[in-house]
Amino acid sequence: MPKRQSNTATSTVTTGERGKIAAVADKGDGAQPSRRVDSHKMDVDGDNEMGEFEDPYEDEIDEDEVLVEHDEDSDGVDMMEDDQGDDGNEESEEAAEKKRQVYLPGDPLNEGETLQADNSAYHMLHNMSVQWPCLSFDFVPDSLGNNRTGFPHTMYAVAGTQADRSYRNQILLLKWSQLHRTIHDDLDDEDKDDDIEDLDEDPILETKTLRHQGGVNRIRALQSYDSPLTASWADTGKVHIWDIKKLMDAFETPGAAVPTSAQQPLFTIASHGSVEGYAMDWNPDGRLLTGDCSSQIYLTTRRGDTGANFVADRNAFRGHTGSVEDIQWSPEEASVFASCSVDQSIKIWDVRAKNRGYALDVPNAHDADVNVISWNRKARYLLASGGDNGDFKVWDMRKWTDPNGRSTPAAEFHWHKKAVTSIEWCPTDESVLAVSGADNQLTLWDLAVELDAEEEARHKEAMVGSDGALRKVPDQLLFIHQGQTDIKELHWHPQVPGALASTAATGFNVFKTISV
Repeated sequence: MPKRQSNTATSTVTTGERGKIAAVADKGDGAQPSRRVDSHKMDVDGDNEMGEFEDPYEDEIDEDEVLVEHDEDSDGVDMMEDDQGDDGNEESEEAAEKKRQVYLPGDPLNEGETLQADNSAYHMLHNMSVQWPCLSFDFVPDSLGNNRTGFPHTMYAVAGTQADRSYRNQILLLKWSQLHRTIHDDLDDEDKDDDIEDLDEDPILETKTLRHQGGVNRIRALQSYDSPLTASWADTGKVHIWDIKKLMDAFETPGAAVPTSAQQPLFTIASHGSVEGYAMDWNPDGRLLTGDCSSQIYLTTRRGDTGANFVADRNAFRGHTGSVEDIQWSPEEASVFASCSVDQSIKIWDVRAKNRGYALDVPNAHDADVNVISWNRKARYLLASGGDNGDFKVWDMRKWTDPNGRSTPAAEFHWHKKAVTSIEWCPTDESVLAVSGADNQLTLWDLAVELDAEEEARHKEAMVGSDGALRKVPDQLLFIHQGQTDIKELHWHPQVPGALASTAATGFNVFKTISV
């Protein structure tokens, strides 16, 4: 089993003369950090129950033992290899190492320097763009199988545009194929020819479109291959439900057009009137929750499994005093959901409550608007939230408050310099979290990482910049992905472990790092 590499190099500073490698957050020479729980950061009441993630690497040897054998002459005297021929190589390596610097977001670049991706930090990295930027997208389940690891990959996604004119907006069904492994720039030509599957070719982007009245604030796909429904939150205040099965089928027939019958939504939710919104989430059984900018949350229920019959509830869930920014169904309780709001609160609800009121409340979850939340699908008592001030927190729902009755997160991080725009737990690793921000960073975190003394020393040495200043980087920070402008949303692929995609004003990135 390959070991996880923490805080890997992801960017290169290039000048007119030569490329200069710049590690974003290199924690040493590839040593595997220990995956332990920091009780001071992760546990509220000291019982160490929260955050005890299973360590898949705990039985591995941390460092390889190397046995050096020397040849002996006839007299039994060790014959040491002459290393003088390697002096030049050692000196050149030392000189190259001195040219290495740690680049972190916000560090100034010299004149003529630009950032480029360090391909050695990625198994896969592809950039794709469409005509109009998309605020939101979602992966669509396919029939290609789960836990796919072989390259090249194929993925399906649905996205909604923000065009310059309302009538030009569309829903896009995207097929990304020929997603090859990314070849490392420093590989020799001989190494590049070793594996034909490592061809670093451009991916293929195919699209099928549906006309959409108004810009798409958010779009979500029901995670069911047999019932591929998609809901779009329009800036007109309407929520449309679409059946994209015929669009999926059209990909399998070259030249096939989307049938006229598929160009109209199955159902339009008018419960919100003309008030637009962003919060939306599907329950696996086909129920849809939507929250708007006037603090109202509505439930829409599908009748049977035909996909065409829906009932929109006119009785709103009330309790927030500001715009509802995000909604998440509980992965464990079919009737329970969480919401967050610009009123700085997180609330837990039960749809069975007759008074349509909330059951639990964290009134001051952040010191600013709470933009996004994510419910952990494996450790189902953990909820993550991201704020407009750039911080993100992890909440243990078994113990919302401390002994003094104050709402206390199990962990919180202040890394992003601007608003957190998206947050999502990894579907295959309960301790790994992805976060994106308006500071053009997408970061990966492993909350089970804690460095021992030796690793901490290497980490501090690696984090000394060219100016001699020590850079403070959290131990749990695995990876910093950059290169996009105005990142709006990220998602882990549900069927390709470790693969992510993000949408921004500059298009889509689809990638898989060496860290997860």
